[in-house]
Amino acid sequence: MDLEALNEKTMTAVKKLGVDDAVVLSAAGKERMIRFANNSVTVVKHVEETELEVYMAKDRRRAIAATSNLEEASIQKFVSDLFRSLQGLPKGEYVPLPKNPDTFGPSRSLDRKLEDVGESLPELTRRAIDASLEAGGKRSAGVIDASKTTVAILTSAGTKGIDSSSTIDLNIRSFGENESSGHGLSCSSTLSGFDPEAAGRTAGEHAKMMEAASEADAGQYQVLLSPTVASNLVGGVVSAASAFSVDAGISYLAEKLGKKVAASSFNLTDRGVIEGGLGGRGFDDEGIPTKATPIVESGVLKSYLHNLTTSAKWKTETTGNAGLVTPRPWNIEIGAGDGAYDEMVKEMRRGIILTSNWYTRYKNFRTGEFSTVPRDGAYLVEAGEVKRPLKGMRVSDDLQRMLSSVQMLSKKRDWIEWWEVHTPTLCPWILVDGMRITRAYD
Repeated sequence: MDLEALNEKTMTAVKKLGVDDAVVLSAAGKERMIRFANNSVTVVKHVEETELEVYMAKDRRRAIAATSNLEEASIQKFVSDLFRSLQGLPKGEYVPLPKNPDTFGPSRSLDRKLEDVGESLPELTRRAIDASLEAGGKRSAGVIDASKTTVAILTSAGTKGIDSSSTIDLNIRSFGENESSGHGLSCSSTLSGFDPEAAGRTAGEHAKMMEAASEADAGQYQVLLSPTVASNLVGGVVSAASAFSVDAGISYLAEKLGKKVAASSFNLTDRGVIEGGLGGRGFDDEGIPTKATPIVESGVLKSYLHNLTTSAKWKTETTGNAGLVTPRPWNIEIGAGDGAYDEMVKEMRRGIILTSNWYTRYKNFRTGEFSTVPRDGAYLVEAGEVKRPLKGMRVSDDLQRMLSSVQMLSKKRDWIEWWEVHTPTLCPWILVDGMRITRAYD
């Protein structure tokens, strides 16, 4: 579908209603996906879908809605219904969209091999499964997903643009004896950067090593967080850095601009577009250019993420992170350190290595207190040596204490995106001191 033509048609209908401001966003996605279980393919799916999102403002009233019914008559009705609902809303905060139109072209070159990878997915799946078996896993399950997303924008002021991104992701979980398991990921914006064997091998190795796992003693440990685990936890920091979260009273970063919130070695940036990035685009949902926004720099909180509404309230500039309702990140980058994995392990006096986690929950968003459950591959380290595999744990901490206790970061970083990490994150291994470990059922 011609997204730009769809936007023009929709905007024509919107302007006839006499709105003060409007944004039309259309998105087309193409996804090829394979699910597998017990070492065999179980589902093959090819999905193409297009969605239309419309924002309109009139007399300090604002409304936003989305539809996937793109018949011309349906769009007309959708726009009219949205305007009718808008008129019944109370007046609220309203910041006009920029009146100087801008034009955006594609922000990156897409990998043509990745766009045409559909027929190769069964072979890539088999390579991951075979690598897991060779590494010691008994059976594997997971999903491999190749997708392309194109987004087009048109505002009532005439700002327009179109941008695309493509990715391929593999999430594989392997199982061994005694309910042991291991997890592997590979995420890339290019086919050449995708490594199904490495992901399968990692999952199989952990499944094999975890067969003799026993429970850890409760207490405080140095904890070495893999990029998979660290990106999940740091995602909570980025959520707290949204100005909307601060205004809503659900951010532990409230009233901390310019203050120390992490170790001096820790740096955190949101990037609208980054080389090799799995997400993002050149414009945000308000037609503002996206950019690199330092959130934490040398341990100091430098900025919240803003859209036009929050930036007006805070008397600052938008950071190009709209979300028409709330600011949002695009690509999260955690700064690299200078350590190597083996060096980080040797630095651990009494520690635990965590390779995967799930069920991260927040006891108190205002203080950043959380707990998360490690799974798949966890190991006790004593005096710099890995001693035994561990199971049945829960990690409890708060985000500021955790980041303030960062001891080392690895030079090597990996892209992480899966169902526990929704925003693509470029992340190193992170060694943290003094994290609290309890039994999972405590």
